[in-house]
Amino acid sequence: MRILTEAELNKVPMSILVEAVHAQIVADAKGRAVAPPRHYVDFGEGGLTFTCGGNDELAGFRVYDTFPKPEGVDEDQVVIAFDRARAKLKGLFIGERLGALRTGCLGGVAAALMTPHVPIKKLGLIGTGVQAETQLLAIASVRKVEQVFIFSRNAEKRSAFAQRMAAQLGISVNPADNAQTTVERADFVVLATNSAEPVIKTEWLATGAHINTLGPKFKDRHELPLDILQRVRTFASDSPQQIAAQGENHMFHGQALNIQHLGDYQDAHGAGDLSLFLSAGLAGTEVALLSAAIDALA
Repeated sequence: MRILTEAELNKVPMSILVEAVHAQIVADAKGRAVAPPRHYVDFGEGGLTFTCGGNDELAGFRVYDTFPKPEGVDEDQVVIAFDRARAKLKGLFIGERLGALRTGCLGGVAAALMTPHVPIKKLGLIGTGVQAETQLLAIASVRKVEQVFIFSRNAEKRSAFAQRMAAQLGISVNPADNAQTTVERADFVVLATNSAEPVIKTEWLATGAHINTLGPKFKDRHELPLDILQRVRTFASDSPQQIAAQGENHMFHGQALNIQHLGDYQDAHGAGDLSLFLSAGLAGTEVALLSAAIDALA
């Protein structure tokens, strides 16, 4: 049994992690995975959230807490993977990095499956946190990205983020002065914020653009403008079952939507011009990523 450290995890090529998450998404779409909606255990003030899942070879779970914390203290997370064939604990990871990488990989899989296989001429990224970083790393691992423009409310953070990611990826990454210039004329847009209100306007989006949204998607809190539905041609999510489990709490509840499973994605060729990926967090993708990382480091 291996206890994986964050330093070891960061050595694994992103392409390997994206491939593992991709395989788990396809397995779920084909009915070869176990991936129920997440389960929350209420302890009064806070609780524990479990995402449990796997496939023919693996089983495991991630658990994180929502207890009140002092300022500057992050939530603790644990991911555990079992080898089903050997009936043995394969390994575990403690910390937030694996979950962030998993979410980034979901965006990378969406880029691989939902957009044409041509270079992304301009990628517009709203957000400069860890999730924004892993989205960019994953997308760049599966697609050629020519230029990136990024925006967040803190000028110092977006400048530092641009410099760091440009050096890491060897591509042009530019801080923008506002959200509008970030997404205008972009053929690929990523929203990676925790904003309770829309961070872009639908009219800013270029014809035919693709959008990944991974921030809040609740009826009363959403980073995406709801009028985007008037322009969306095709939807997909890594976990339509998780969206269904949100019920009336989801921002698109009550709308007649055909949300495809990302693992079975087909371009709908509908009346709109945009494609939209709703990142939901398919259970078991964390387990598949942990297992792939352990194998890569063996």
